[in-house]
Amino acid sequence: MGGGSVFWGAGAAVSWGFADFIARFTGRSVGVAASFLAVSVLGMGALLLFMWLRGDTMLWHNPDAVSVLGLGLLIGAGVTTALATVLLYEALTKGPVSLSSPVVSSYPALAMPISILLGSSPRWWHWIAMLVTLAGIWLVAMVVSSAGSWRQQYDSAVIRRTIILSLGGALCFAVTLISAGQAIEIYGPWQTMIAVRIVGAIMFILWFLIRREAPRFFHPRLWPILIALSVLDSGGYLGVYIGLGYVNGEFAIVSSSAYSVVAVVLARVFLREPVNLAQWGGVALVVGGIALLGV
Repeated sequence: MGGGSVFWGAGAAVSWGFADFIARFTGRSVGVAASFLAVSVLGMGALLLFMWLRGDTMLWHNPDAVSVLGLGLLIGAGVTTALATVLLYEALTKGPVSLSSPVVSSYPALAMPISILLGSSPRWWHWIAMLVTLAGIWLVAMVVSSAGSWRQQYDSAVIRRTIILSLGGALCFAVTLISAGQAIEIYGPWQTMIAVRIVGAIMFILWFLIRREAPRFFHPRLWPILIALSVLDSGGYLGVYIGLGYVNGEFAIVSSSAYSVVAVVLARVFLREPVNLAQWGGVALVVGGIALLGV
């Protein structure tokens, strides 16, 4: 039974769906790099505050926590998280949300088989559920990329670039979640999440120092939307991380990919991006596949 992992993964999907939608606007307002730096710093602060309120402590007294393998997993998860998020934000900022989000959310196609090689043992219907979920995601992406209505807003070069960026994001997300899943066995979800945020913040502080630039998020009017993005993005990762701690934790990875459905619906309602019957069919496949995972 994978109900617990599916529940947390589905919660992450809702959180990430709204985060994707917001990221389109922050990316255009302050830039992709500044958006991720804000997400890293604010998300880390929120997580530390929440841990303090809960009375949690860091686990550095665990000998495994300071091992080369443990630290390597944390650094690897942090680096790939940063790369995945930046690729996703760049695709969301420059291309259609209802194309980039579904393509990036195909990461379970890479992550779940790797989890199986590492010892997971899903049943045959779980494989069907994964295939149904991914088929729905790709149906949405294929319809968007081939629709003539998009040529009025984006030329073919932009669509191709969006697909390439999104596929890169999917690969990085798969590696991120596999690395994080291994790290969680040592550190737990909270400390893993904080470490990932620290690595991301360091990477992009160095980025701005090397370029001798200052991030453009100091205006007070931008703070509410950046705080919302940080909370939603961190909440999504935390949901998946907690789900990975359950039996059949890989189901959290698959169910979290439904965030693209939330993003597509928001893009249709608020951005008036065209969503036709075939795309809604893809949405239905995603929801059905996730429901089957919980059986």
